[in-house]
Amino acid sequence: MSSESDAQSTGTAGSKRPSRKRGTAFPVVHLSEAAGILKEAGKYGFEHATASFATYMGHSTVNSGSFRQRLAAFRDWELITGRGDTLTMTEVAQRIAMPTDEAAERRALQQAFKNCGVFTGLYEKMAKGKPIDPSGLGAQAVHGFGVAPSKASQFVRSFVESVLAAHLAETDDEGNVVLLEPGDNDQADDDGMIDEMPTATEQIDSRSVPSALSVGREPKGALSPTIRQSWQVTGGEIVFELRSATALPAAVFGAIGKLMEGLEALAESLNESDDLDSADEGAGT
Repeated sequence: MSSESDAQSTGTAGSKRPSRKRGTAFPVVHLSEAAGILKEAGKYGFEHATASFATYMGHSTVNSGSFRQRLAAFRDWELITGRGDTLTMTEVAQRIAMPTDEAAERRALQQAFKNCGVFTGLYEKMAKGKPIDPSGLGAQAVHGFGVAPSKASQFVRSFVESVLAAHLAETDDEGNVVLLEPGDNDQADDDGMIDEMPTATEQIDSRSVPSALSVGREPKGALSPTIRQSWQVTGGEIVFELRSATALPAAVFGAIGKLMEGLEALAESLNESDDLDSADEGAGT
């Protein structure tokens, strides 16, 4: 009975049942959602305890399969490094979390999209300038890139949200997604992706360098990390910038986050004050 059972379990005596092939992996956290998580976590620094990063992702524990799967998506995008108890945002992730301007953020998002080989491959293979058929995307994912059929719809949703976030697609008047040709609307370099990106220090306007660094002597090394945030107010802006020649200790980022909240409140107060002044002037005429 045992040998017969063994034979049935292997198909034929002495042979093994073919193992089921696993489908191609892809980020289950689309790029737009990942960017939002990075921006929230980035308020408190670029290095986090894994348990803390889990909370930014909406998880209460690091032991769930769901958290591990979603964390793997950040690795697929090459947005985090580190194992164990500490995770660090990559340079691309830092640019997304705290961009110096919209163009810098767009370039960083495109770089992150490029980092995912299966999404980049599908983007390059599909026709540009015409509405995308979701069923066609799913078929390409399964037959062209080895995605498991049961995961095709999830793949399509993640791909579409991600390519839109990277500004490599847009929606038409009917809500259909249309892939853009590389370089359309100045959204990518000549090759359609960003291979080289300026460093954080290069992105900062030289006029914002503190006088202690611009006169007398040069800094000993490149200043990093760079934290820069601005708030628009009537007639100008409030700018917070921190530059350091050494890595900042994780403990200080909580204080930096509170400082930024205070500056944001100041900006709102200044704008509200201007609105009240305008209202008073209108009432007096």
